[in-house]
Amino acid sequence: MHRSLPAFGLILFFVLAGCLGGFGLDGSSDDPTTTTTKPQPQTEAPATTTVPVTTSTIQPTSTTKTTASSTTTSTETPTERTTTTFLRTQTTARVDAPEDSDRFEARVTKIVDPTTITIEHDGETQTVDLIGVKVPKSGLMHKRALQTTNAQLAHSTVTVVTDPKVESDGDGHLQVYVYTGNWLYNTQLLRSGYARVADGEFSKRTEFERKQQEAKQGGYGLWKNTTTTA
Repeated sequence: MHRSLPAFGLILFFVLAGCLGGFGLDGSSDDPTTTTTKPQPQTEAPATTTVPVTTSTIQPTSTTKTTASSTTTSTETPTERTTTTFLRTQTTARVDAPEDSDRFEARVTKIVDPTTITIEHDGETQTVDLIGVKVPKSGLMHKRALQTTNAQLAHSTVTVVTDPKVESDGDGHLQVYVYTGNWLYNTQLLRSGYARVADGEFSKRTEFERKQQEAKQGGYGLWKNTTTTA
């Protein structure tokens, strides 16, 4: 009997301990632990709008041509290329035409000599001579007169005026005054001293003789040597 008491007391102790645990008196808590995480502030990136940009680059086209003696490189840009042909001619001239004269515009197609040119008018071509001027048939003055006529009249549109007092010459060439703009070209050869006033009657003889006298006074061309004749 005395030996069973300690065993009984030990059993009683465990029973009591179990009961006390059932009532939640063991100092522990079964409540779940709640962990709260404070949200971190987020930094918003600024809104960005992307606008597509189209860049067009046009590269020039280069063409290289190589020959045995040289190399030629030409570059063509995509811009419009314009070719302009300049004519030294003017439009219809305000001219002092003789009474009852004919007047028309024509294109100079050829320089035959200092005072003879070929013109085209209304689809027809004819050779005409300058009224009132005579140039030496050869020599320095002839060469300079020819250069002047080429420079002033070649491939130009001119105003052609006839003179009722002047008939066609022995070659059948029409005798005319030739104007570039409002300027009478016939007198240019006289002013430069490359020609003298021709013989014969024509409406503008007085004007032509005045131009010749100016060249004489200036000692131009033919008039540098008074023994020179045309």
